[in-house]
Amino acid sequence: MMLEVIAFVPHPPASPSGRYRVYQMADQLAPHGVKLDVRPFLDERAFARLYRPGGVAVKAFDLARGAIPRWADLGASSRYQLALVHRELWPIVADAPLRRLQRRQPRWVFDFDDAVWLPNASRANRAFMKLKPFDQPARLVTGARAVAAGNAFLATWARAQRPGRPAEEVEVIPTAVDTNRWRPRPRDPGPPRLVWIGSPSTAAHLEVLRTPLSRLAARHPGLELHVLGARVPVDGLSVIHHDWSMNDEVELVSRCDVGLAPLPDTDWARGKCALKLLLYMACGLSAVASRSGVHPEVIRDGTDGLLADSAESFEPAIERLLNDPALRSRIGAAARVTAEARYSLRTVAPKLAALLHRAAETA
Repeated sequence: MMLEVIAFVPHPPASPSGRYRVYQMADQLAPHGVKLDVRPFLDERAFARLYRPGGVAVKAFDLARGAIPRWADLGASSRYQLALVHRELWPIVADAPLRRLQRRQPRWVFDFDDAVWLPNASRANRAFMKLKPFDQPARLVTGARAVAAGNAFLATWARAQRPGRPAEEVEVIPTAVDTNRWRPRPRDPGPPRLVWIGSPSTAAHLEVLRTPLSRLAARHPGLELHVLGARVPVDGLSVIHHDWSMNDEVELVSRCDVGLAPLPDTDWARGKCALKLLLYMACGLSAVASRSGVHPEVIRDGTDGLLADSAESFEPAIERLLNDPALRSRIGAAARVTAEARYSLRTVAPKLAALLHRAAETA
């Protein structure tokens, strides 16, 4: 019998978190007996405005407009056997919605891929900071029949919210990549290309590499940096900015040579699940990543990627790859193998399906 699950997500598929952890899973879960009905809070128009500066009034209207169908979906959740809550149930003060979920569908799984319990808001949405319910994740974790955590750091926090409960009810379910879509492609001739993919909210991570990248540009004429989803100029370096597009992202990344994954050493960063690094690896790119967060768990330094201890140490690591095409090729091939074996949809989807089935069967 098919397990019917209603999935509450904050955003439409344009948001990478929900796209990779929920939306793309729908077709993959069906062969494992799970039918996923995904319900976003914000629609495409509202999400397109979300990270633009200003527009507080229209964003508030977007929240009000999204609240109406979400309230109705919470009421309808009793028709399903299970609910999946990704990251949050309600974007602002959320006591009444959580109580409604508890009444209508007490069986839910909480899924998250960030340190969502920490106070954090994008520069464009600081006006809503005081309204964000940062206690909501802990309450969702406490009441959940099971928890899907994106990495071990998140799983440890989740287990601490559930004293006396079986540790196996919290499982690490890594973010998965569709390795049939994200795959190696022929490289264009010419100087090597660096690439970073992200969003305006994470652009600060790349900005710390401006000086090392400027020095590299002086020694490597023609070097390009392709930036997807943000604007980060670098003195002396040819930076090609691309607006994010679901239709173009794979082509743009796969045509590059070296992926960049800088990450600060903070609790918020430790909650990250290395998505951009996994995308580079799936495309067969050699990558340089900060030795922080989950990165050392994903790659083996010198085998399927290079780890950098600081922003300054990115420079020699990148230069090593720029000067050695054979090394780039060897690391990229190994990275592809790792992505397929540990982070592909066919590897991760059965784990999520099993967790959902167990949660639905819990008394």
